[in-house]
Amino acid sequence: MGKIALIHGNIIPMDERKRFSAILAVDGKVAAIGNDEEIMEAAKEAEAQIIDLKGATVLPGFHDCHAHLSLTGFDAQGINMYDAKDIAEVIERLKEAYATWPADRWLFGQRLDEGLLSEKRPPTMEELDIFDRPVFISDRGGHYVLVNRAAFDALGMDENMRGVRKDENGNLTGRLQDEANKKARNGFPWTREQTIEAMTWTAEEAIKKGITTIHAQEGFTADDPAVPLLLEHMEDFPVDLVIYWCMMPEADDPMAKEIGILGGDILLDGSIGSRTAAFFEPYCDGEGCGYLNFTEEQVDSFVESGIVRDLAMSFHVIGEKGIWTALNAYEKVMEKHPEKKETAKLRLEHFGWPSMEDIERAAKLGVRISTQPPFTYLRGGPESVYRSRLGEKREKAGYPLRLMLDAGLCVGGGSDSDITPLDALLGIHAAVNQPYPENSVTPYEAVRMYTSEGARCGWEDDYKGKLVEGMQADMVILEADPMTVNPQTIKDIKVLGTIRKGKLVYDNGLS
Repeated sequence: MGKIALIHGNIIPMDERKRFSAILAVDGKVAAIGNDEEIMEAAKEAEAQIIDLKGATVLPGFHDCHAHLSLTGFDAQGINMYDAKDIAEVIERLKEAYATWPADRWLFGQRLDEGLLSEKRPPTMEELDIFDRPVFISDRGGHYVLVNRAAFDALGMDENMRGVRKDENGNLTGRLQDEANKKARNGFPWTREQTIEAMTWTAEEAIKKGITTIHAQEGFTADDPAVPLLLEHMEDFPVDLVIYWCMMPEADDPMAKEIGILGGDILLDGSIGSRTAAFFEPYCDGEGCGYLNFTEEQVDSFVESGIVRDLAMSFHVIGEKGIWTALNAYEKVMEKHPEKKETAKLRLEHFGWPSMEDIERAAKLGVRISTQPPFTYLRGGPESVYRSRLGEKREKAGYPLRLMLDAGLCVGGGSDSDITPLDALLGIHAAVNQPYPENSVTPYEAVRMYTSEGARCGWEDDYKGKLVEGMQADMVILEADPMTVNPQTIKDIKVLGTIRKGKLVYDNGLS
């Protein structure tokens, strides 16, 4: 590991609002922080590389507390359907790929948002059957895929599997959710080599955004190779990884023990876009209240198995009922095992529509929240899918960041990439500029979500998240200070460089 000094800058260690002009890193850790003269002298003595920041701002390296490395890398290779205005445009984009891609390559589309299509529904299997090769389209939230008959058969799908959707006449619609969604995604013909390439590509993109730690949400089925591949190649990645295995393995599984985490993006409920997030009241534009994917007994048993082994726990919960169910399990297990009060590591992913009672329950339990401010920034507001699905009152109550922080919750920020872009500055911007001001936080609080609180969210705050002596020297160098610029321009701040463990790993105009 090298030695590097930054001088003539605006160094913000995220430690009690202090600011300095210079910092020195030696052997991967912060060795000193102070004024230019002090650090220049120390740098010369250490024979460190010196970079003149010319007034640039330095923050601790960003944390993305919830991202999907493989999904993001795979989606980069697919046909972007997000801005398609209607089904005809979806079909046209597939036709363009059909004409140019090799004949043995599946037509793979990604980021489809049915709420943005004029028909307010996705294409059906019948509409996709005009293609004589497999068609596989992932929705924006990753909660369902669309396939034509060729893909359905190639994936070996069972028409009676849970999540295989049919119309009122019993015909396949091509929509695969729940268990069928997992089987389909696991059966897509990516090789192990393509999987590691996809995850590496994502990590390299993260470095360009100043992200030095990613909480990687991977492995939704037992056959998914992502988690063992990550463990095998951990030292090869340009970012630090905290791995969350997104299924329910046996608590004594050797891989769970190695990770130290038993939970993650385990889909206790679903998403708003697919009307599968679980609420107590029905959706406004469709039948049902969403649903839970596991029974109360399954959740309680799984949580207990992790807590007694001092493994970190987490679940994907977006709707109010999903949050309520997870917190019930945490409460019951902690009451049963009070001796684990000091060691239990409880966390929840998303935490989209909590009641005030559940915010307070989470705070009392010490649950750490991994949430995504860009969700409501990009998808909320009066004309949004969230509004049409939930109605005005519920839509406005989504992702109440202000209430979470005021209750004393540890809140870490993330992207859920590729659901929203892998971009911490966008996340900070979104947290400050929520569609409804009562849900917004201050720029300083937003930066904490992606630095010091991000580290806390992964139980790494004893050595990460702040620029103080002895801490890991992860830094992002920015053209402007996100805490003093016009809040409407935070997302436009340029990343000039990224330092990981004291080494400059991304240079975008520093030298």
